Amino acid sequence: MTSPPARHPLVRPPALAPGAKVAIVSPSGPVLDVHINPGIEILRSWGLDPVIMPSVLARSSDRGYLAGDDHLRLKDLHDALADDDVRAIIFSRGGYGAMRLLTQLDPTLLARSPKILIGFSDITAIHMWAAATTGISTLHGPVLKSFKPAPQPPARMTSIEELRRALFGERGGFILDDLTCVSAGMVTGPVFGGNLSLVAAMAATPYCPDLGGAILLLEDIAEPDYRLDRLLMTLALARKSAPIAGIILGEFTDCGGVYVPDDAIDSFVGQVATELGCPVVAGFPSGHGDHNIAVPFGVLATIDANKGRVIFHEDCVC
Repeated sequence: MTSPPARHPLVRPPALAPGAKVAIVSPSGPVLDVHINPGIEILRSWGLDPVIMPSVLARSSDRGYLAGDDHLRLKDLHDALADDDVRAIIFSRGGYGAMRLLTQLDPTLLARSPKILIGFSDITAIHMWAAATTGISTLHGPVLKSFKPAPQPPARMTSIEELRRALFGERGGFILDDLTCVSAGMVTGPVFGGNLSLVAAMAATPYCPDLGGAILLLEDIAEPDYRLDRLLMTLALARKSAPIAGIILGEFTDCGGVYVPDDAIDSFVGQVATELGCPVVAGFPSGHGDHNIAVPFGVLATIDANKGRVIFHEDCVC
């Protein structure tokens, strides 16, 4: 049995500066202009220059769950990656469809002009692709559709403000406390992951980085309890993730109700995660809920499960 290929050395893209061009791309599900206009205005309020790619609002004629046919979505993404003036790409929404582009997606475009890729949910496929083919760090965080203005007055830093700080290089390394210790221990490793369904689906493909020795951030939505068990067992058995160093559990939204009630689903997921035999923390603010903190993928982090703490030693950007 051959070993998975070695990981690419970590490359952190440059932080944004005022006036930077940020491309808006729809590689997955369709989106309406009313869904992304508020986010576009927020980007402009940050001093950024949003570049709306031509097929952002497209919808496939025969597959309505896709934001335009594959060749349109691929062209938008390739054009954004190839444009040296574009410094970041924020994906409009998740849904489904990004995986369909991976066999034709050219990693040399990103390697030649490293830029920040931002999104979550179905965008997990693109995070994995970037890590596996280029080693470039990405940001698992809000898609443009989920941008919302900060409450007035803000009760706490919003996910969007946290993302702004990360994009402009103001955040650096950071610590998240007050997490739940599910399985004790301390471990350091590179962070990958995202949507559990996508991570499990990608684990057997050439577009997934070697997850052995890595810390996985995992979240999901609308996956029944027994399927969550199957997805976690898929990762436990996958050669590319043997052994996983640690697990950070985010939100599992609308996942209960078949055999496990909604109010017990977090405990259930935690119990299954302990079977992977590594430190596990839960309650991380990531996923399809109101607070979806921007998490840098590829960088080193430390789980101190005994203290309910995750330490990110650096941020996505340089």
